[in-house]
Amino acid sequence: MGITHKGLLQAESGILQKEGIYFHTSSAFAKKNLFCGYWGAFYRCCAPYGVHREHFNAFLLFFIKSGVLHFSYRGQEFDATCNDVVLLDCNCLHHYYTESKAEFYWFHFHGCASQAYCDLLWEQHKAHFPQMPALEQDFICILDLLPAGPDADDRISYTIHHLLALLNQKGNKSCIISPQIAQAKQFMETHYRENLSNQDIAESVSLSPFYFARRFRQETGVSPHTYLADLRLTYAKKRLSESHDSVEQIALDCLFSSSANFIRAFKQKTGLTPHKFRTLFDDLHPIRVSKD
Repeated sequence: MGITHKGLLQAESGILQKEGIYFHTSSAFAKKNLFCGYWGAFYRCCAPYGVHREHFNAFLLFFIKSGVLHFSYRGQEFDATCNDVVLLDCNCLHHYYTESKAEFYWFHFHGCASQAYCDLLWEQHKAHFPQMPALEQDFICILDLLPAGPDADDRISYTIHHLLALLNQKGNKSCIISPQIAQAKQFMETHYRENLSNQDIAESVSLSPFYFARRFRQETGVSPHTYLADLRLTYAKKRLSESHDSVEQIALDCLFSSSANFIRAFKQKTGLTPHKFRTLFDDLHPIRVSKD
């Protein structure tokens, strides 16, 4: 097979047992529009197992079942152990090996948003995702689906996307919300139509305004002011889509200082003016006459 001739699947030393390698042939539609699985396997290895690769146009995911797999990748050295996940862009020089024993699932993939997702995960979380035991089932699912041919394209794409999304959530500190910040969010979601200050919100959870603002940004990724503005814009969308109220009245009710500021903020967030956004719902309300 051409893959072997390219040196991608060499006669690797140190493999005690393997399940696979399972190969997949994707449809033309999947190659253009979906995440695509290439090949994968489950390995039981001992020293001197190792792979050193300079370049290959694909991406590689590992789930470590037991033991330790050592990685050298993009200037970083790290060890992946039981229940860890590792994501590599194989276009970059990479080296992985075991000095004792290791068991792990792996598969190559490409297509769709693979490069963009890998770049995002590297920028925000790097390549190593410790303690992801729930993802083992997704790796098992991928290995089961790879031999199935194009009929499995959608399920393979869905599973890869699920894996990448959970990796992004795992590494994203904004997903870890403390009880106080969760309470503050609830307070804003209840009172967003009131003229709230940062101090009002901080006092509702018994924190100083400065400490609250810093904590809120750390845990949610945005400032309290931005979160509150987004709540008001969401309310504005509902009013625009469901009512005859004028843009001026909606801007006033959403506590914007002027309709011009509201229109500017709305367009910046949605890419549409309030009037243009409202026209998207004209077919749902054919007899409505806009008051804009």
